[in-house]
Amino acid sequence: MREILAAHPEWLFQGRTTQQPPRTDWHTWLILGGRGSGKTRMGAEWVNGMALGFAPFDTSKSMHIALVGETLADVREVMIDGPSGIMSVSRAERPRFEMTRRRLLWNSGATASMFSSEDPESLRGPQFDAGWGDELAKWKNVQATWDMLQFGLRLGRNPKQVITTTPKPLPLLKKMLADPSIPVRRMKMCENAEFLAPGFVKHISGLYGDTRLGRQELDGELIEESEGALWSRLMMEEVFCPDVPELKRIVIAIDPPASATKKSDACGIVAAGLAGIKIAAELDIRGQLGDGELMLMGSAAASLAAWTALGVSG
Repeated sequence: MREILAAHPEWLFQGRTTQQPPRTDWHTWLILGGRGSGKTRMGAEWVNGMALGFAPFDTSKSMHIALVGETLADVREVMIDGPSGIMSVSRAERPRFEMTRRRLLWNSGATASMFSSEDPESLRGPQFDAGWGDELAKWKNVQATWDMLQFGLRLGRNPKQVITTTPKPLPLLKKMLADPSIPVRRMKMCENAEFLAPGFVKHISGLYGDTRLGRQELDGELIEESEGALWSRLMMEEVFCPDVPELKRIVIAIDPPASATKKSDACGIVAAGLAGIKIAAELDIRGQLGDGELMLMGSAAASLAAWTALGVSG
């Protein structure tokens, strides 16, 4: 009975089913959640469990753990010292924080070192057997930081990493979602409502429930359409038309960005074609809108190569 009482506070008995690690063999575990859904608590519990070798996380201890956030301040204030951070969830043993070395240290010798997406190169050199990346969707140099972390996960018999984030339509995140080897857990704020202030849940649900922003920030959905977009992906799918008639006249319009850097806006391009009384446009995906027929291509070069333009407007 004493052993049962001692084990009861542990995550195996306290966490929801969606907050428990996958039972299959995995290298990367992706957790998508809304605000207040419990994803940060999940990441902190996982790090603490890995450092101590606690079930259900692992049976052996991870000695070198990477903690990666948008900034070092985020790592310290959210992942380590936050209400759901590592310090708050540590029960059997509380690690020491070594400020000058930017790391947590457990009595076993296990360490968890701090890294920021503002400095991906700081991940070059260190080696890890586990890693926790929080709020990947708002990392500054997301791809470079991710790449450097992958190179560093090379210690132990089976290095693992957990990613906790509210999703945004980033290429890296969409690539992870398409990877069948990556288990994905989705968590909504409402599933964790008993641990949140009742006033907050009622207020925030009233403001953003059933809205695009609410679906992303509260339900953890990946929303790809931009708010206010003239055409949504669903509209395109519903009016898909594989057969395009011969076009009598084609005009390509280009809206180039003012600069040519990584932070520049995308280059807009639309190719409109006249076929009898119908109008066809070439954009990114094929479809039909009202009396017109729509087709999309990915770049100005692709459209120019695919069509013989009779007029170009910029």
